[in-house]
Amino acid sequence: MSEIDPLEIPALLLRMVPETAEHIAELYEMPAERAVISEAARYDTFVLLDEEFSRPVVQSELRKAPPDGELTGKCFEFVDVLVRSSNQALSGPVYFQGPGGTPGRGGVPPEAIPFMWEATRKATARMLTSYKNPVPDALLR
Repeated sequence: MSEIDPLEIPALLLRMVPETAEHIAELYEMPAERAVISEAARYDTFVLLDEEFSRPVVQSELRKAPPDGELTGKCFEFVDVLVRSSNQALSGPVYFQGPGGTPGRGGVPPEAIPFMWEATRKATARMLTSYKNPVPDALLR
């Protein structure tokens, strides 16, 4: 597993999923390239992941029929990078912002599963199990 500095996540998000730029710029009222290196963004990591990544980008794409496979793939590649991090303070909470569901309440959207990378599928299955929620068969493939 690789070590990711949580302070680098905003810039990593913008690099891996440039489609988040508009949302990031609106949130921080400055160009996204400046915002992701600002102190505010660097210390708002989980707010950024929820308000500027998961809800406006991931969840809105997953509601489309069909979702944009390229964009959704980039989003879940980013999630997988975070999930594989050796930093447990980072890899644990990312489930709640990244996949767009709340495993603690049994909510992993089925439409997200095909886009999940291997580490994310495995980690999500483990989390669902730990909360004593059923694990969809598709997560086990």
